[in-house]
Amino acid sequence: MPMNANRPEDIEELKKVIRKLKEEKEQLKEDLDKERRINEYIEKKKKELEKENEDLKEQLSQLKSSAPLLGASDRTAEAGGVPSSKIYYKRNRNKGNRKRTGGQLGHKGHGRKKPAPNAPPIHITLKICPHCHNSKIKEAKSATQRRTITDIPPPIHEVYDIIYHRYWCPVCKKLVRNVVPWLPPNQEFGPFIACWISYHRILGLTLPKIRSSLYETYGIQISDDTILKLEKWVAETLQDDYNNLKEEIVKANVVNADETGFRIGGENAWLWAFVNSLASLYLVAPTRGHAVPEEVLDGFDGILGRDAWKPYDVITCSGHQMDLLHVNRWLERTEILHGVEPRTILTSRPMKLKRRGRPPGKFLSFVDGVRAILKRAIEYAETKPSQQIKERKKARKGFEDEIKTLLEKDWKDKDVVRISKELRKRLNMVFTFGEVEGVPWHNNDAERAIRKGVLVRKISGGRRTWRGAEIFQVLLSISETAKKNGENFIHLVEKRFGIPSRTAG
Repeated sequence: MPMNANRPEDIEELKKVIRKLKEEKEQLKEDLDKERRINEYIEKKKKELEKENEDLKEQLSQLKSSAPLLGASDRTAEAGGVPSSKIYYKRNRNKGNRKRTGGQLGHKGHGRKKPAPNAPPIHITLKICPHCHNSKIKEAKSATQRRTITDIPPPIHEVYDIIYHRYWCPVCKKLVRNVVPWLPPNQEFGPFIACWISYHRILGLTLPKIRSSLYETYGIQISDDTILKLEKWVAETLQDDYNNLKEEIVKANVVNADETGFRIGGENAWLWAFVNSLASLYLVAPTRGHAVPEEVLDGFDGILGRDAWKPYDVITCSGHQMDLLHVNRWLERTEILHGVEPRTILTSRPMKLKRRGRPPGKFLSFVDGVRAILKRAIEYAETKPSQQIKERKKARKGFEDEIKTLLEKDWKDKDVVRISKELRKRLNMVFTFGEVEGVPWHNNDAERAIRKGVLVRKISGGRRTWRGAEIFQVLLSISETAKKNGENFIHLVEKRFGIPSRTAG
């Protein structure tokens, strides 16, 4: 039966339907709003997770190059620039073909030469037999045994008077006396204590440790001020030797240079080292810029061995030799980022992956190519050191042309492009060692020399004042130079003082 719209009950029914539809519409609207809010929340969380994912990737990349991970071996640590104090070693549990301990096959053994005695012998006698306790034992004269013992005398100090004989001068109308260079002015301590203190300051001992060592060993009580004054006196005595070292460095055929951070009164400074086979010159400066090498090497006409630090570029001389270990370090650090175990510059072993993945083939081709050229150049210089200069120049040009061809290829890998750019800028200083005899292909001499300053900085924190730094650079320079020439630092200082021998009475 059709609905009649004019009937009251039908109108009421329609109103109910309309109300129900409105309620459903409102409900749908609420559901849509809720769904929209959920979608917005999901989108927001998605962006947050994406950002967090990128951050984690960055942290993972940093972790793979971090000190704890790289420090697991000395090879990855050196390549990644990790300080030696952060290196730890995993125990090698491989029980395979281990090299036997002790002297190796073909190695010529050597031992300490037996010294000649310079003191009366000490006789060890016996009264009863240690086995049966018989007291009627008889000495067997022909069975005497002899051992040579090296020892130091008991640590005692000497206290002596200095007697100045004074003389009347009729011209000056006053009493005069001699002034000797081996007595520190206005001090109660002698030259041997000054030498001892200076040597231990070079080793990096702090003032409290020097005070403690003097007291516990020799029973001498001394103040910090006195230690510093005696150290200063020794440095002033050696100042002429230090100035002569500068002249020797400038006249040398080959000089290697390096620099490292130092501390003066808690502030940053720089310790520079300029070395050759017979001399080591140290200089503490407030800058790491070109002013220091310019000043020290003014007039230098030899070959300068250095790293990639740009301030060395201003030095005009016969030539520069770039440290090839730094070049290899560029390659090693990039290998680490790609999960490749770093390799030495003279290695012939193939690539070894440290983690899952596939490093870029072009990058590996570039790394192997650079190492192969450098290795052949090093082997040429070491196996044919006495070649004619014409042949050495020809060999150098051949290596330069070969590596130039490799560098000028259309590389796309960003790491290869960066390293190629650095090598192209320094191409004229990569193979200098191949042409000039006696030039090392590395900068190890300077890096070993600068290590002395690093140890002092780590042990005692550097120096308190710039005057103290000047004293330190003199003492360290003379000490290391004496060591290279087979001299004893303390004996050298005694000789400079001209200390006379003392006789009784």
